Amino acid sequence: MADARRVDTALITNILRTGSRPERAAAALAIGQVHGTALAPALRTLLGDADTAVASNAAYALGLLADTGGVDALAHALASPPSVAHNAAWALGQIGEPARAALVAALAPQSAPRDSRVRSDLLLATFRLTPEPVDAVRPWLADSSALVRWSAVYAIARPYAAAGVRDVIPLATDTSGEVRAQVARALSHRAAGDSLAALAHAPLATLAGDPNPHVRINAIRSLATYGASGKAAVVAGTRDRDANVRIAAAEELGSVLDNTRAVWMSAWKADTGFMYRRSVLMSAMSLDVVLPAAEIDEPDSWAHQSDWRLRAAVADAGGAASTILRLREVSLPLARDPDPRVRSVAFAVMAPHADTAEGHPWRREFMEYGLKDADFFVRAIAIGSLEGHATAAEVPLVLASYRLAAADTNGDARVAAIRFVVSAWKRDSVHFADSTVAAIRALPVPPDMLTRDAADSVSLFESWRSAPQPDPRPAAWYEQIVRTRILPALGGKLPRAEIVTERGIITLELYAVDAPLTVDNFLTLVASGYYHDVRFHRVVPNFVAQDGDRRGDGNGGPAYTIRDELNPRRYERGSMGMALSGPDTGGSQYFLMLVPDPHLDGRYTVFGRMMGGWDVLDALVQGDRIERIRAL
Repeated sequence: MADARRVDTALITNILRTGSRPERAAAALAIGQVHGTALAPALRTLLGDADTAVASNAAYALGLLADTGGVDALAHALASPPSVAHNAAWALGQIGEPARAALVAALAPQSAPRDSRVRSDLLLATFRLTPEPVDAVRPWLADSSALVRWSAVYAIARPYAAAGVRDVIPLATDTSGEVRAQVARALSHRAAGDSLAALAHAPLATLAGDPNPHVRINAIRSLATYGASGKAAVVAGTRDRDANVRIAAAEELGSVLDNTRAVWMSAWKADTGFMYRRSVLMSAMSLDVVLPAAEIDEPDSWAHQSDWRLRAAVADAGGAASTILRLREVSLPLARDPDPRVRSVAFAVMAPHADTAEGHPWRREFMEYGLKDADFFVRAIAIGSLEGHATAAEVPLVLASYRLAAADTNGDARVAAIRFVVSAWKRDSVHFADSTVAAIRALPVPPDMLTRDAADSVSLFESWRSAPQPDPRPAAWYEQIVRTRILPALGGKLPRAEIVTERGIITLELYAVDAPLTVDNFLTLVASGYYHDVRFHRVVPNFVAQDGDRRGDGNGGPAYTIRDELNPRRYERGSMGMALSGPDTGGSQYFLMLVPDPHLDGRYTVFGRMMGGWDVLDALVQGDRIERIRAL
């Protein structure tokens, strides 16, 4: 039922009444996974179940449903065993503003849960509230638990809560590097403003020299928000011993330097690494400083190099230009590049401008040209850029592109085309020609649910809604996963794997009980050699390292998608998650967390964690090669 995303009320009710312990717990979780809002009252009752596994999953499922009717029951569940209270606190955060009073009351020092993990969950739940209840968070900044202190600072730093700036400064010397990193984030000008800028600057300057590179990255980013006064620290960061600190500093140069070309050339020469120089290129372009690497007419320009990544970097840099003329000059020529990965970047940087076509109509016309591109992602970008002002006159062009996308192994262009038609119908149905309406109604029902779901409830696609959904996999397939993945894991033998990179080995443990279909998909791809000789196509300092795209630009994957398996696992440092481009769009791409980041919890499937190779993780730079991944 969960894999097919079909709510089967009778099945769930029967399992909750007569099922085994694991079955009842799985049924409670499945209600949230399939968005079974009608069963929310049953979940509220289950919060008091004698089986804490059932009660815990019920609390988490109520969070997935953002069930406002469950606030009182969830608040009461905070007094339950920690495993239940842990998810009840998270669920209150997912509900948001309707749960404010319950969260604030639960954080009162005289009534707060004794378990430090639950207190941490309550603090993290508050960052979704606007404004952040700093008065309720403040007492916990001095807690004896580093986890609680980190959660309290995160709750202030994530929403850039100005009211907490003075309170977090004393923690700039905390013994925990993770706490200091969040302090550095919290002292951004976005939070401190001009009134507290002088107060924030001294601790930030100290944190910019912190022994922990994660702290230095956040400090440099925050100092850059103060403009020229942060220049010294940001420029010093370009010479840091850590590659990702240098990259983070390069990304911020445009905020602290002027447009003196000599200064930029000095920054360019500070490091020869590709990602560093790409970041300098982007920063320089924001001030209309065109470095030699981006001079289209220069023979040594990156635009003329054989490595597609260099050409794509130039196209991307054009998107940072402050004028449309510079954008055209730098990026437009690369929209004709023979490599689709370069073309897709060029189209992507021009796409945000296509819906403001009144001043520059060439942009919309150019996107229409992209509807015929051989690459699925170029077409998806082009169609998506036109959707906001979709007209009936453009529908025939998009339908032709949709028919072209029928042969794609990736569904992005098909989904984009249907979304465009829906948008045009809602905006401009009176001008749809009868022949166009007939052509749309004659479209065959697509086999994939993502394309069907894009049709929304528009009457044009009525036949799609009435068509039977694709049959789920045979029962034998699921039984095989139970035998090979779930039962061994329940017996204590979790599957493991190794990522063999050019910098060393990262060891993984996979959550075969929490996300069996995702784990099976990953291990099946591993066994096929899918991950041999690929690269980390995305590494964001102090966030994630992402891999799993043989195309190499972040837009590729296998010729299928898998369903999300959202589960109560949290995104901690070293957690392994399934990358998505929307709900239920997982495939081969996954990411590893460089730091904990609770805002991802409940949004992406957690299906593993790192067991070793932490120094390798911290050393990874975008573009680093993976030799292979192997199951252990």
